[in-house]
Amino acid sequence: MKFVLPAAALAMVALLAAWPSLNSPQSARVTADAGQSEMLKPRYFSLDEHNQPFSLVAAKADKSADQPDIVLLDDPQAEMTETTGTWVTMRSDKGWYNQATGILLMRGNVHVLRDDGNEFTTSEAEADIRKGNAWGEQAVTGQGPQGEINAKGFRMTDRGKNVVFLNQSKAEVQAAERPGSKKP
Repeated sequence: MKFVLPAAALAMVALLAAWPSLNSPQSARVTADAGQSEMLKPRYFSLDEHNQPFSLVAAKADKSADQPDIVLLDDPQAEMTETTGTWVTMRSDKGWYNQATGILLMRGNVHVLRDDGNEFTTSEAEADIRKGNAWGEQAVTGQGPQGEINAKGFRMTDRGKNVVFLNQSKAEVQAAERPGSKKP
């Protein structure tokens, strides 16, 4: 009895201490793969060397398993803004961002929109979001307040302030209305 009674009392105390965890449902446990990390709705905001802001957001980001500096993006959107407030936004279906170089490769329904209302689309483009430049060699179609453009590529500099369309570009430009003139 000398040993049985204290052992029974100790067992009873242990059962009382464990009782709440025996009756409560199992709590959710978070597990992670050792291979690849994934982020939902990642956002990256920074300033360039001239204190002009730029950002990169996406629906989902995955770290590349074989290239450590590459981030794979779903629905990426990059915005490059000048200190004066003018901006350009680029978005696409897929993207590959190189963290070391700051180059974003965009593929699938690449849409470029400037704050002045000009916009164009292409199937593939690259952007140096830190420097505010972008370029592409694929067919481009666009429109804006002055008309429409079709080209075989583009070069954009100064955060979208300057855009040059390449190789046999075709533009349909609307004539601007003169002040004081009336439409019939």
